[in-house]
Amino acid sequence: MKEKLVNGIAILILVSLFIIIIRLMDQSKSSGVSISTSGRIQSLELIALMENEMASEEHSSQTSTDDVPDYTRMYPNLYTVYSAPQEMNSERKIAYLSFDDGPSDNTYEVLDILAEKDIKATFFLVGSAIKKNNEDSLERMIHEGHTIGIHTYSHRCNEIYCSVERFLDDFNTVYEQIYDITGERVHIYRFPWGSNNGYSKNIKDALMDEMERRGFTCYDWNVDTNDSVGKPSAYSILRNIRRDIKNKDYPIILMHDSAINDLSVQMLPDVIKLLEELGYEFDTLENREPYQFNW
Repeated sequence: MKEKLVNGIAILILVSLFIIIIRLMDQSKSSGVSISTSGRIQSLELIALMENEMASEEHSSQTSTDDVPDYTRMYPNLYTVYSAPQEMNSERKIAYLSFDDGPSDNTYEVLDILAEKDIKATFFLVGSAIKKNNEDSLERMIHEGHTIGIHTYSHRCNEIYCSVERFLDDFNTVYEQIYDITGERVHIYRFPWGSNNGYSKNIKDALMDEMERRGFTCYDWNVDTNDSVGKPSAYSILRNIRRDIKNKDYPIILMHDSAINDLSVQMLPDVIKLLEELGYEFDTLENREPYQFNW
């Protein structure tokens, strides 16, 4: 009884703080006082932490401690505030270029091509590929209007899919790494080998639930160029796009920008030309409804 009373008081305090922050933000807007981007980010992060604390308190009051998985208490800052679009009702055809496994030297060439064409894309980064000599590519992504997603730190299936705890440990490493470089909190991610893969089958339900609880959104793909499988050719990349893109108004195109994907860079202008000829515009995945493979 005493514990429930303490929890109730804690929730009341957090709700009061939440209301105060919202009112201060509203007063700032009405009085013409501008709130800096960093200030808004800090406010959102505080709100996210408060929301999570309230959810945790509520969950704790309804469930015994033994029933709550330990991983829900890991990394208390690993939460995000993100509202993904729930449905696409645009009359336009929009393609979403996405690049996995970077950054590398090829990433700079990809960014140059996208800048020349005035096209925005989404980059799912591997933390272990981020080095001192390519950190500025992340800053370019943010500055030039692209979206950064997480593709784990190690990309090693025998490590990240051992347990939910191991995945969170890996994910948090690159999450903090990207924040330290860019000052931006990542909201979206992509599982190595997609959300439905043989490596994660024993933990995928619990893992997806936990990532969703923390506010992160997963994006798979529905157009695979196969630019990183076997021995791709210029012909096969364009053929695969034509094959997969049929009857899709909002295709998510999977490409790669790691150090071994020179052909992907060479073919990117042709890929863009093909998509434009098929009537597509371009956007980043944060503006698309989530998409995951069927389980």
